[in-house]
Amino acid sequence: MTELDQHNFQHLSRRSIIPLLPPSFAKPPAVHEQRFLAEDDTALDAKVDDLPDLDNVQGDVIHLFPKKAEVFVFFRIADVAQFKTALRTFKVSSSNDVIQFLHTVGLEKRKAQGRKIGLIPKSFAQIAFTRMGMNFMNEREPTGDPRFDTHAMRDDREFLGDQAQWDKLFDKPHPDPVHGSANDDEGALHGVISVAGSGQNIILFSVSITQLILCVCVDSDNAKQAADAAKAHFGTAIVVRSDATINGQARPGDWAGHEHFGYQDGISQPALRGLSKPWPGQIVVDPGVIVMGYKGDPVLDDPYAPIKRPLWARDGTIMVFRKLEQFVPEFDDYLDRNGRRWKEFAPGGASCELTDKEGAELWGARMIGRWKSGAPVQRCPVRDDPAMGKDNNRNNDFDYHIRDDPKISPDVLTGYYCPFIAHTRKTVPRSLDPYIQRRFMDAAMIVRAGLPYGIEVKKKAKKSDPDMRGLLFVSYQAGLDQGFVRQTTVFGNNDWFPTTSLIPSRHGQDTVIGGPPVPGSASDYTEVQFTGKPSALPKTGQEVNWTLVSKESGETISVTGFAGVKPTGAQPPPGVPQEFFVTSHGGEYFFVPSIKTLRMWANDGKTGGL
Repeated sequence: MTELDQHNFQHLSRRSIIPLLPPSFAKPPAVHEQRFLAEDDTALDAKVDDLPDLDNVQGDVIHLFPKKAEVFVFFRIADVAQFKTALRTFKVSSSNDVIQFLHTVGLEKRKAQGRKIGLIPKSFAQIAFTRMGMNFMNEREPTGDPRFDTHAMRDDREFLGDQAQWDKLFDKPHPDPVHGSANDDEGALHGVISVAGSGQNIILFSVSITQLILCVCVDSDNAKQAADAAKAHFGTAIVVRSDATINGQARPGDWAGHEHFGYQDGISQPALRGLSKPWPGQIVVDPGVIVMGYKGDPVLDDPYAPIKRPLWARDGTIMVFRKLEQFVPEFDDYLDRNGRRWKEFAPGGASCELTDKEGAELWGARMIGRWKSGAPVQRCPVRDDPAMGKDNNRNNDFDYHIRDDPKISPDVLTGYYCPFIAHTRKTVPRSLDPYIQRRFMDAAMIVRAGLPYGIEVKKKAKKSDPDMRGLLFVSYQAGLDQGFVRQTTVFGNNDWFPTTSLIPSRHGQDTVIGGPPVPGSASDYTEVQFTGKPSALPKTGQEVNWTLVSKESGETISVTGFAGVKPTGAQPPPGVPQEFFVTSHGGEYFFVPSIKTLRMWANDGKTGGL
């Protein structure tokens, strides 16, 4: 990227995915000449090693819609022929459309020199389909993703650790956790139209001599009107239930870019190799980790994959949508209760000289892995550094080794600065060599594109009010099991992850996306009593091998693990037992087809025009 390009994109300094652009501000050329749906092509060539076609990939997938408000319209197809007719003229946004808008804003910024820019109204649209929705359009060929082709998200509810009541919109009546119900139409959604608004006045204001920040002041009506227009475009071809339109909107004022707990969101995004400008320390992955059909695609990279990618899957991806409720007053109370005990968890203990309020802020930062400003707790282990949080050249430039404390070996992985259960450390682990291959972790990267929903918390609220709030979680990945599912079940909900030594250590679950075990389940905490005292009681960290006998059934149960001993009368450490403040109300898996594939589906296999 040239110096001129970098200057042009300084206004996106809070944006963690920056497009790579040519020196001129003309429309970037297609990155490759691509064959598409030739009669003798039935599957993608696993040897293809080029880049996604930015004119063909829908716009939120790679560089994210510039959005302050977004409306998700979930629908069922009522009339297939009528739907396809409407689809032919439905305008979806491409990745190039996003880049061109960023070009426009960047050029206007340079002209404005800090003054208010006039109205730049813009909305972006995207459409995606469930497996059942694709079946309705007579596209029954597998995508190559075994979970998407068989399972609706409702089938995976328990597997994902969801225990709260799901919204009826996502709650299928006959889920099948074993075989999946993605191809069962009863209660199924067929697709989702997502419309993001990025309009109204754009104001530029200086925060330093060298840096400008872009503030997009958006009236959410901009996105709502575009969503209403999309629904009107399809008319009676689709059915949209009264509860099937979900609105998200960035928080107001200084909280823009922060989720409802107050933490800056979206900093740890991956950069796609060859398509994005990586910031220092930002994880760079092959494009196929996110976009199907390219190097990094888990199906193309697996010579033993039972099903190959169809050619129409190229430039497509899988979208995960989840509605996550956040219990904000309860979370704040939890920080206050544990923050008073800061001497027990602050690095350096009493020598830190923190107030209880500072202790609460530190406890929260250690839960998330970052301070509210976005500064990583690994680099700021005791107090926040807002300047670092705003500086994309520093806020990702770290690993989890400690090199500034002579008492801790830099070769040892430790949770001294950043706990192993911190949300950012669980979902985007770093520095796990040699225990886990870097390739395994990189394959789990996802592009996150969600935003908050609901109203702001009332001042001094003691508990969550009936008006729920939370995060509309959206992620993109080329493989469900490698991306979202791995981050959720293998990383987040796994008490024993990350692997930090040859001897397993139980760390606990992700502080945000984790959850307690199902009450009464085998993994729930259960007290048992000795019928005969062991000859020697174990010490903390010592391996134990015990056999329990059930008085009711007579069954014997072998238990192998590592002991944690609490002396009689001792107070549990801060945060024990672990508490959780996010719950899922459901969601679904969607395939986001390329624009050419949409054209093909709309024209019954012909390549006529969208």
